[in-house]
Amino acid sequence: MNATSDAPIAELAAAWEEVRAEYYADHDTELVLACARALVADPGGERAWLWTFGLLMTADYVSLQSASDGTAAAVLDALRATDRELRRRPCAHDGHPYEGDLDEQLPRLVSYLPLLEHGAPPAGEADRDGWHCAEVWRCPRNVAGYARVAIDILAPGTTDAVPARLSTAEQEEVGDLASLLDGHPAPGVSVSWSLSHYGKALAAATEPAERAGLVVIVTALSRYAVGLVDGPGPLNDLIAGLASVPAAPAEGSCGHGAAAHPVLPEAPEDVLTAGMRLKSPSGRRLLAERGGRPGEGAPLEAWRCPAFVAELARASLKRVRAAREELFGALGSAR
Repeated sequence: MNATSDAPIAELAAAWEEVRAEYYADHDTELVLACARALVADPGGERAWLWTFGLLMTADYVSLQSASDGTAAAVLDALRATDRELRRRPCAHDGHPYEGDLDEQLPRLVSYLPLLEHGAPPAGEADRDGWHCAEVWRCPRNVAGYARVAIDILAPGTTDAVPARLSTAEQEEVGDLASLLDGHPAPGVSVSWSLSHYGKALAAATEPAERAGLVVIVTALSRYAVGLVDGPGPLNDLIAGLASVPAAPAEGSCGHGAAAHPVLPEAPEDVLTAGMRLKSPSGRRLLAERGGRPGEGAPLEAWRCPAFVAELARASLKRVRAAREELFGALGSAR
């Protein structure tokens, strides 16, 4: 369908939701391009909020399209025009929905949008953060905020004033690895490939925070998945990756002591999430913003501590070597 100015909002929302829910599938890019054209034609107009939400809902899909087809460029032009037009308009609100949890909000937009034209999302169901007023959702500052969120999905790091979050792909990666650790790998998820992939990624890592995140992820894998492989190769890759982590600095040189080092969560998925946040630039921003708060875990610098990372790697290396020897013989021996 076309995103025309007179299209029923419920039909538009349903079409955008189909793209959002299956962003990895083939869709007609004309649906997105029509939305971008409508927005760029009137970036501060009465329906700017609607077209912005449409581009937000389809942003993950657009992020996977080839740059050569021009879809992402057209969408970014429209979103940036809206941000420029709306972000400095007067506003008396103390906060806006775009500052909340996007991952909770996105699945609800299909039902929110038809209500926002004349009313508001239903209290309690629509917004757990207390923003139940259509005026707040359609506020120019809020629309500009969501435009920046969509820009950040399409071109990470090119805009400002957006809440930090793991990307959809990173969240799905955590889910895939968690399914592996649960013993029920999701379709297409391979134990051996995953262990090899993360072992090689760790061996190749040069940025300290990225390395720290990979060590945390590999720690989770070493606890739960090393006994599931059918050959020594994946364990060899893990061993090589863990052995590449720099040794711990002199005792006490980290300046805060082991008592201040993070304690890994008990739930495997939470360990994977912590590692993915460290591995991801946006995830590190999330840790920097929230870390150290009550209930939010250790601050970013504690997670990045070389002594903590080295000790975690040493313990995981010992575990993987023991599993390798038990299953296939010591590295370098024949069995």
